[in-house]
Amino acid sequence: MRITQSMIHSDMVLTLNRQKTAMDKVENSLSTGMKIQKPSDDPVGSANQNILSSRLNELIQYDRNVSDAKNKMNLIDGQLARVTDIMQRVRELAIQAANGTNSKFELSEPIAREIEQHLLALVELANIKDSTGRNLFGGSVIERESFVAMFSNTVVEGELDNGRSMTGVIYQGDILTQKREIERGEQMDVTVPGNKVFWGTNMTIASNYNAEQYIARGNQSFAIDGVRIDVNAGDSLKEIVQKINSSPLDVEASIGAQNDLVLTTRSPHQIWLEDLQGSTVLQDIGIIDGNNPVPGNNYHPAAVVSGKSMFDVLIQFRDDLIRGDQAQIGGKDIEAIDMAIDNLLRHRSEVGARVNRIEIHETRLVTDKSYTQELLSKNQSVDMVESIVELKWLESVHGYALRVGAGLIKPTLMDFLR
Repeated sequence: MRITQSMIHSDMVLTLNRQKTAMDKVENSLSTGMKIQKPSDDPVGSANQNILSSRLNELIQYDRNVSDAKNKMNLIDGQLARVTDIMQRVRELAIQAANGTNSKFELSEPIAREIEQHLLALVELANIKDSTGRNLFGGSVIERESFVAMFSNTVVEGELDNGRSMTGVIYQGDILTQKREIERGEQMDVTVPGNKVFWGTNMTIASNYNAEQYIARGNQSFAIDGVRIDVNAGDSLKEIVQKINSSPLDVEASIGAQNDLVLTTRSPHQIWLEDLQGSTVLQDIGIIDGNNPVPGNNYHPAAVVSGKSMFDVLIQFRDDLIRGDQAQIGGKDIEAIDMAIDNLLRHRSEVGARVNRIEIHETRLVTDKSYTQELLSKNQSVDMVESIVELKWLESVHGYALRVGAGLIKPTLMDFLR
């Protein structure tokens, strides 16, 4: 085979370009610190790099979520601690007022006035918002206050002389909780609905409607405290009661003396009732008001509702103070205050347990992030020492190639004419 001068030139240029490409690749790796510049450099390594990078971004976002959840729950615990202090003070006042040596004036004036101020403080705490302006105790409702207080401007005999006293507090939130995703497919509640934590005593709702002959007209559904209950066509009141009691509810159902439906909470909270998807079961048996079916204060006007919120407990105590009813104060009022405090402490312990869980998860996230970053660094980061040695070797080879090539290319006519 005849070797021409042009072939020598082409081979030399090809070799030099190949060496230059290898040098450029090593130089780019050193300048960027990245071993893989494009997927074709290492398809398997590139795929692993994408997986690890995606996982690291996930962990960083979960870390933000955990931090936000922890801050929110610590804020809630701090507010509930203030509520606890108020309720403990109220209990002290109740014990003091129940003392038979106190005069009616001592009951109606200084203590009742202090209770009125505690009521105002409790409403303020119940309507507290986080740094983003979202209600802490309103569930998912953000467009209005969680609780609204009602006042009376009518002065009656024995009432406080300012002529303005709180007569009730209505919950305007819902039973949903704000959630944060702390791991893939794992969410945590970071709030507590106000209709639970600010409730005082167990609640009972009796429909006061004889439903002995009630038969469901078709397949329908209703919800109690957010738990769905499915009713089949032909179900009687007895079967409905059985379905309620077999559901994961903190509410017990029974049939009253008038063959009416009776719902009683096992722990203090406001019962949340709703007919679903056009159902009328709870309306038909006299539990829900058909003219006002939207929860939560949607109880039928004829239904007998008992049970007090934390605000109602204090309002009742204040009114008994004004009347000077020491027997009521020393009996049912102190009992109701104790139940409200117990319920409050139960929710505080639940929040504390969530904080403990989030702190453990936070530690795990730190470990996972460190491990993932280490794997990603090994997968994508260049070995500086190895790359510098390789670059120096390539530079030497390139220099040798230039010298050898210069020797192979013979002088031309132009060289002799210079």
